[in-house]
Amino acid sequence: MVSAFPVARNVHAEESDKKEQLTIQGIVVDEHDKPAANVRVLINWSDLFDGDTKNIQATTDTEGKFTLTGDISRFRGQVLQASAPGPLMAQLRLPWRDIEKDPSLDTLKLKLKPSQRLILEVVDAAGKPITNARTGVVADHRLRGTGLTDQEGKITYDLPQDAQIQNVCAISEGHGLDYQSYELPRGQSGDQLTKLPAIPDHPIRLILDGNQPLQVKVQETDGTPIAGVDVSPWLLQKKGQNRGLNLSYYRKLVSAQTDKQGKIEISWIPRWQKDQIIIWPRDKEYVHQRALYDPQKGDGKLTVELVKLVPLSGQVTLPDGSPAIGMAISATGENYELDTFRQTVHTDEQGRYLIKAAPNNVYLLTAGNQKWASAPHTGFALWPGKPISNLDFQLRPATRIFGRVTVGSRQEPVKGQYMAVYHYGQDVHNMKDVELPNPDKSRRWVQPTIVHSTTTDTNGEYELFVGSGKFDIRGPSQNPIQKFEITDEPEKKFDFHAARPEKGMLTGNIVTGNPPRPVPEATVHGIYRYQLAGHDLQANTEQSGKFKVERELHPVVIYARSKDKQLAGIVEIGPDTDAVTIPLQPLGTVRGQLVDETTEAPFSEREVSYGIRVHLGGRSNPFRTGFGGKTFTDKQGHFEINDLVLGQEYNISLVNRPKDQPNQISWRPIEKVKPESTQPIELGKLEVSPPRPPYVPPTLAERIAAAFNVKGTPLERFARGKQIVRLVMQRPIVLFGDPESDSVQQLMKLRYEDGDVRTALFPFLVIAIDSSGEKSAAANALAKELGVKLNHDSPDFDLFVTDEAGKQLAQSGWVALSADGKVSKEKLLAFLKTHTLPPYDARELLDTALKQAKQENKRILVQETATWCGPCRLLSQFLDREREQWQRDYIWIKMDHRWTGADKIMKTMRGGAQGGIPWWAILDQDGNVMATSNNQAGENIGFPSTRSDLAHVRDMLEKTAIRLTPMDVNTLVEALKQKD
Repeated sequence: MVSAFPVARNVHAEESDKKEQLTIQGIVVDEHDKPAANVRVLINWSDLFDGDTKNIQATTDTEGKFTLTGDISRFRGQVLQASAPGPLMAQLRLPWRDIEKDPSLDTLKLKLKPSQRLILEVVDAAGKPITNARTGVVADHRLRGTGLTDQEGKITYDLPQDAQIQNVCAISEGHGLDYQSYELPRGQSGDQLTKLPAIPDHPIRLILDGNQPLQVKVQETDGTPIAGVDVSPWLLQKKGQNRGLNLSYYRKLVSAQTDKQGKIEISWIPRWQKDQIIIWPRDKEYVHQRALYDPQKGDGKLTVELVKLVPLSGQVTLPDGSPAIGMAISATGENYELDTFRQTVHTDEQGRYLIKAAPNNVYLLTAGNQKWASAPHTGFALWPGKPISNLDFQLRPATRIFGRVTVGSRQEPVKGQYMAVYHYGQDVHNMKDVELPNPDKSRRWVQPTIVHSTTTDTNGEYELFVGSGKFDIRGPSQNPIQKFEITDEPEKKFDFHAARPEKGMLTGNIVTGNPPRPVPEATVHGIYRYQLAGHDLQANTEQSGKFKVERELHPVVIYARSKDKQLAGIVEIGPDTDAVTIPLQPLGTVRGQLVDETTEAPFSEREVSYGIRVHLGGRSNPFRTGFGGKTFTDKQGHFEINDLVLGQEYNISLVNRPKDQPNQISWRPIEKVKPESTQPIELGKLEVSPPRPPYVPPTLAERIAAAFNVKGTPLERFARGKQIVRLVMQRPIVLFGDPESDSVQQLMKLRYEDGDVRTALFPFLVIAIDSSGEKSAAANALAKELGVKLNHDSPDFDLFVTDEAGKQLAQSGWVALSADGKVSKEKLLAFLKTHTLPPYDARELLDTALKQAKQENKRILVQETATWCGPCRLLSQFLDREREQWQRDYIWIKMDHRWTGADKIMKTMRGGAQGGIPWWAILDQDGNVMATSNNQAGENIGFPSTRSDLAHVRDMLEKTAIRLTPMDVNTLVEALKQKD
């Protein structure tokens, strides 16, 4: 009996520049289990990023044995394939993780079987064969073959019997591209009953029925053309195909290089492509960044500007000071764009490394392996043309992160559980003097992150090795994400236990009518009521109306719809439900007309979205709007929605998509409807507030002018200021000076553009008074009240801090706050710190209010606020002005983020609710949230300024009032319209 050779385990290259090697040995046998000699065995390895196919291969000896050796990364998750004449073929998928420890690789055996034959036939729009068309086949998610068609437009491929084909493709210059997908739609991978599209036993016809040429020019930012850049499109989508075509698999068929003018002509883009096309230019000296071309708006030309990579370098040393040879250095860069920079290199014989990295990014760099690690480098940005060469690492013993994963009441181990440790760098939003380019005004959170991952073994155990820094760890989705920090601990343990397995099977019946009859070919879509869940549940029913799908074991809301889209139904099931019946019924309709609430002009030809709100947990958790869609108003603003599930509440919103900022989409809530029958709901004329214009920050000159040119005399402004500081817990700070003087310009530049100074000024209300020229008399009147005398002949400024009654507490000015002819940031900060009010304890503030609410049978109105927030001030002024009305039912407390512990309290109270400030909530006597300022669309109304905002406030008060009558509530709502 012939047995396979054992796997030779690899050794980590800790002090060598050699990469980790793996050797595998095995045997190939024929259909009768006899050793097969002279059989080609290879690792079919396709690198989607290099666009190259590099095979590790060998030929079996007379005993059918083979040996393959190579870089371990070339084996992970790849296909081991054997090919012999006949044609006979066999294949075996190798594991992704811990391949060097996998016991299944100790007995490798490949058994040859007759291949599955695939014939492609490529023709033009008239059905004429296309010779020399480039073709390819993707199976098992890798390119398994390429070739040119013959005189008859045909080509034959042989693949292993068990190879799962994803798609086939054909391309010809001037003719276009066609493909055929043999996958289920994306997201339907857990569907157990829906069969994959059948691979035909006759030639697969691909029709190249036209093209739309695209000329791409690649240049540097100064317009210099770049020659030799590899250019290739990425994703295409043809109507009627289950999946789009990922051209990354076919890069050797579709990529070409730019000429001396930096140009390339892509003459095969199919005419059926309507969506935007992502174009990837690739060059080892330039940033890897995408470009977009819109076939419906473009003129067949696209110019792409590339930025040169910038070196990051340094040296890595072991604890004894010697160079760390072959040590892995990982870098990740983030900015406001979609594409991040990620690269790993290894140190040389001197322990040095060099990474050519993308500029205009903030970075996180780490060094280490399973034995050594270090503190990271982070909190810095890389700029064009400015290399950084001092990023050295001093290694220490790596910290071991380990633990065990169990499930169920019997604490059974979970094998193969994916475990991930996220290492976080410094986010750009809290970095001083770093402002990354953000031309699209993206709100994306920019923070570099490196992920370390593994899977649990047969005993449910795992281990990972990291250096110092801030992390979180993620295991089974039923467990919360755990944050932690590492300094130099040798190890840290995290055990995970889940009440139930991660996944299970759900069987279902889709029926309609009475008596119930099955609904064949219905679609099933489920949204999990859990924030950490993965993909949605998706399936199709058989002719029997049944479906069977693998699901995550969380509560899930399931929507089912008939093939003709005339029937639908919704149910919700718990995590332990394994069978469900969903009845479908006819759908409801709603009609209405949208008009501007100010002008009553119709919102013509505008997008309207609708759907059901599915909270990802309890009612206070964030939500998704699903099971709906979109429609458009006509020229008179009329709209109709006719696919509403009876008995379900739908939220209808007006969508705003600014043409100059297509990524800044916003929604304005219109109405909530709940159809109970098929009788149409007539909403009539609906008055909607127009979308708020996008915020454009003022210039420094505009800010200075606005600060000095406030309505009223200096005495009137100071009087108003004393009232304001009483409400917002600030101290007035009066600035006398000439707004055109250099000293005032310096001071105001620090105020508006320096983060530290801006933060230090939060506890103060700055009242800027122009004391120059003809305005000096009015300034003197205020100075006299403060008991000071101004020197109008000096170009310098004076600062005065007072209490809320106007009594002077401190004075300073240009002489005291300057150094070397400039305003000193350090001296200014010291002055402000000395006279800052001490912060409140937020927890004590809330506890006192809760105690008072129980004693007086009241609610608590919590206002999240900040001193720099204008709308917050308006809300405070309103509440102060109308105190006599609302205080019968409410106790008002303010949560300013200056207060100790306010951040944590508001994060818990908001429960993921989106929007800025002022954000406000009404609590019961036990601290439970009863209502918030987030409207139906999940948007924070802030200070109410529109009819829909006022309606939301009315709803908040009506839901929570104890003594206030409807007339009292109406009085309060009407008072909100007064903003003085």
